[in-house]
Amino acid sequence: MSLLQALLVALVVGLAYLARRIGGDPQLERPIILGPIIGLILGDLHSGIVVGGTLELIFIGAAAIGGTVPPNVAIATAVGTQFAIVSGQGVQGALVAAVPAAVVGTLFELFAKGSCSFLVHHADAAAEKGSARRIMTTVWVGNAIHFLAYAIPTFIALYFGSGAISSISHALGGDTGKGLNAAAALLPAVGFGILLSVLYTKKLFPIFLVGFALAAYTDFTVIGVALLALALLLVIQPRTPSTPQTS
Repeated sequence: MSLLQALLVALVVGLAYLARRIGGDPQLERPIILGPIIGLILGDLHSGIVVGGTLELIFIGAAAIGGTVPPNVAIATAVGTQFAIVSGQGVQGALVAAVPAAVVGTLFELFAKGSCSFLVHHADAAAEKGSARRIMTTVWVGNAIHFLAYAIPTFIALYFGSGAISSISHALGGDTGKGLNAAAALLPAVGFGILLSVLYTKKLFPIFLVGFALAAYTDFTVIGVALLALALLLVIQPRTPSTPQTS
């Protein structure tokens, strides 16, 4: 990977996360969005789309709720997409790099959050003095720390990790490659399992099973199942009775 490509990918990853802090969380750091962009930068849009879609299934239940820090899907997507393209291992190669990168990337985000906790005192002091300019400066210093916590490890992993990628790709053969293929097939199910653990309701779960059976064992497509579910929802959704008008 060239220096320019590594810098561009690191910049995209950092800005995608920064959009969450200043743009109302437009979900730009999700793998399904970042994967194609990174693939385009690296000259392989098709691999970027495939890897991004697969990683989205794996990390679909990873969401920052409250003060929690989920796996770092942005860094995972960058590293996984590069690994898949450079090594030629496809999705299973992406998993080798993406899952560990997501865990390690979380440490950088935790460091950024811990560092920014000290900035709160400066913001409080500025608020007591009524200095809006100092408050905004403190906020943007915090944003810059988080941006660097994403961009720097991404750049280091992409630019200085090429040799490691080549070595690992040569080792991925035989039974190891078969095991990675099996993991690639199972991990999306794990991602949906995590999501269902949050969305599960006893009343609606039978409907989910019906939709799964239709998609898995009939000629219904996913879009067909979704349209059927929408029609069913409109039928069973309780309607709010209209308020009678009084004269």
